[in-house]
Amino acid sequence: MADQDAAGQELASSSMRCPSCSGGSLRPWGHARTRVLRGLHGARHTLRPRRARCRDCGATHVLLPCHAPPRRADTLQVVMTGLLAHQGGAGARTIAADLGVPVDTVRSWVRSVSAHAQWLRERATRWAFRMDPTHPPMQPTGSPLGDALDALGHAAAATARRVPRPLTAWQLIGLISAGCLLAPVASTLSG
Repeated sequence: MADQDAAGQELASSSMRCPSCSGGSLRPWGHARTRVLRGLHGARHTLRPRRARCRDCGATHVLLPCHAPPRRADTLQVVMTGLLAHQGGAGARTIAADLGVPVDTVRSWVRSVSAHAQWLRERATRWAFRMDPTHPPMQPTGSPLGDALDALGHAAAATARRVPRPLTAWQLIGLISAGCLLAPVASTLSG
């Protein structure tokens, strides 16, 4: 979700579809607990995400902004900065010290994304070519993680050229990865 206000309007009009049953519409159902996410350079981001409930199946959902990965304490900007540093050859300890996060957190990001790098690369490549059919073919980087990160960058750039209102690269990557950068949801792996 790129814009919490727009999400609130979609919920109020019942035009947001349920990802659990794919047919029902979501309606407002309060808020989730307040969260504080780590940003770059010690910044803290406080958010209180909306909750929604499906009228048909009764499933509840927390609507996180696209820069907030599910079940993580860091913004997508911090995670991507760490992944790009890893791809550039930096070690987990160096990245952790630079970002102010635990070493095990950096290692978990690399493991999580590497485990489904092929899915991310395919999804981002399809996204890039939908946004820009004239996009030149992407060149292999030599690693599955590098290919996935490169494809996400291409997809974000292609989207930025077409989106009428500006979104950050991190918001675009959150949208492109469907919130599954660090933990793919089984039902989204095919899409």
